[in-house]
Amino acid sequence: MDSRSWAQDVLRCRLCETPAPPMYCDLCHIHLCKGCVGEHLSDQTLQHKVVRFNDYLTSKRGSTIICPKHSPKLCELYCEQCDNPICVMCASSEEHQCHKFVDLTNALEIQKRNLQTDLHELENVLYPKYQETASSFPIKRADFNDNSKKLTEAFDKHGNKLHMEIDTIIKNLKSDLKEMNLEYNTVLNKQEDEITRKVSEITQTIADLKKLLNTNDFRQVSAYKSMNAEFRKLPPQTSVSLPSFTPQTINREQIHQQFGFMSELVIKTEEPERLLINEPKVISVTETEFGESKKLHSVACLSQEEVWACGQDNMIRLYNLKGELVKAIHTKSGNNPENITVTRNGDLLYTDVDKRTVNIVKNSHIQKLLRLRGWRPFGVTSTSSGDLLVAMDTDDYKHSRIVRYSGSLLLNCIEVDEHGQPLFSPGRYIRYISENKNHDICVSDWYAGAVVVVNQAGKHRFTYTGPPTKTKGSLYPYGITTDSQSRILIADDKNNCIHIIGQDGKFLRFIDNCDLHSPWGLCVDTNDNLFVAEKEGQIKKIQYYM
Repeated sequence: MDSRSWAQDVLRCRLCETPAPPMYCDLCHIHLCKGCVGEHLSDQTLQHKVVRFNDYLTSKRGSTIICPKHSPKLCELYCEQCDNPICVMCASSEEHQCHKFVDLTNALEIQKRNLQTDLHELENVLYPKYQETASSFPIKRADFNDNSKKLTEAFDKHGNKLHMEIDTIIKNLKSDLKEMNLEYNTVLNKQEDEITRKVSEITQTIADLKKLLNTNDFRQVSAYKSMNAEFRKLPPQTSVSLPSFTPQTINREQIHQQFGFMSELVIKTEEPERLLINEPKVISVTETEFGESKKLHSVACLSQEEVWACGQDNMIRLYNLKGELVKAIHTKSGNNPENITVTRNGDLLYTDVDKRTVNIVKNSHIQKLLRLRGWRPFGVTSTSSGDLLVAMDTDDYKHSRIVRYSGSLLLNCIEVDEHGQPLFSPGRYIRYISENKNHDICVSDWYAGAVVVVNQAGKHRFTYTGPPTKTKGSLYPYGITTDSQSRILIADDKNNCIHIIGQDGKFLRFIDNCDLHSPWGLCVDTNDNLFVAEKEGQIKKIQYYM
């Protein structure tokens, strides 16, 4: 049907198809010609409200819109391509050929619903967030001023201590000098007393000799005993090195180091917490070669536009969002890959349970990265540091653990909690694994119906088994991934939904409105778009953040 005839069909009597009917039933939302109004009103099971269509438009819009090209024709349609109201004659013109039209009143109602949605988000989500942010500025200023006051007091207190130390050093030096002075004077006084005594004796001897020289008394002269030999022995003289003060060059840098340092002011602009949208929506759907006979169970984002996928065959396929197959990799052994992940360098990793290997694909060449003995690898993920986390079971499937590797070097094993109890349920089934932004390790344990979260060292943090209010059946966790907000997303196969929980295990919401069917594999891209692998073969890209 061409646009000209379609435009006329938009406004036909619902009962007899007469073109351009002037009447409208506000209850049934149908157009009527004058001749069919009586027949329509004959149905007395409903209270029909039939009015002139122009009056109906006026009541709904508040005013009529006159077509600027075909005055005085009223605009009764809305062209979605041109985003403008038009009249019937406009719709029949070549300008709007092949365009899609809707009734103007319906377009108005749709737009009002959009306005109502925006208003609700502004009033209940965005405005409170902005208010919360605005109220934080006085608190931040007060905190900074309080911190500055404390630092100033700390400077003064520490400075006083340093002054006290300097005063003590000066006091001790003065005390030492006083002791030296006392010691030196004691020695000098002793020597001075000795010299004074000798001088007195010599003086007396000189007087006696002069007296004897003036006498001729032989007995007095012959009784003289010379003292010169004793006086020739001069008392020892004290040699002293006077104390001196050698001041050290004042090195400001050393004093600064000795006094202490103040850390620099670091101002970081942090991205605000992203808000979950009320209604997550499917952005794209990719059809794959997987399906009923070979189920799809794992996906790994290579970029925002390309995603790796694997399932129950020996191929790992790379798809773009158009559904086109970009690349296909045959596993080296011909076995089905159990799980896949992409390293921070963009290389593909996959596990081969039967060969007990973890393999890396570089430039389409497959290299064996790990070969296990006595253990079989299932889930695998690459961490932010470049390490590998591998979920594995013993060959008899009686024990299960998570092992961290740096290259092929085993760093640590996570198997039991602080009470020695197993953290994970063993068994021949895949355990999906993901590292959170805070370095927690998140493991989906399908057999236990739980998600087990441990910290980087392997200490158990919490176990999630579903929301506190049971609005759905028991949790059947398959794929697991984490996003930039440290939120954990869990694929729930039996309940056809995704659980979103916080990094501490608090349930936030479901994604259950995107027509999901048996979601198994999960991954997120750098913009926090979620890719969901449904076991029947579809990959859905879902937006769940604003």
